[in-house]
Amino acid sequence: ETDFSGYPDCRDEFVKALNHAVSLGMAKDIRFETPLMWIDKAETWALADYYGKLDLVRNETLTCYNGIKGDGCGHCAACNLRANGLNHYLADKPTVMAAMKQKTGLR
Repeated sequence: ETDFSGYPDCRDEFVKALNHAVSLGMAKDIRFETPLMWIDKAETWALADYYGKLDLVRNETLTCYNGIKGDGCGHCAACNLRANGLNHYLADKPTVMAAMKQKTGLR
């Protein structure tokens, strides 16, 4: 939600409603967890780096609306958000890492 891209399924309100609907429909306490909801894209890159997985996340994950893995197409909104976050993180690693740790409680 921090880097809300304009899609309703990126909002906390949507996830809460989804949790409620699925729990009712399944008659079980099922929850969708969204651990990245309150950190921005730069902090998400910092989290990947913290766990030594920055290259894996960069090269093996999919964000692109056009279905292109890694850095994606470079033109869609998701690719731009991802690239801007990575560039922000790489330009100021110590500050972004500190912010991520503060928000997540990591040391």
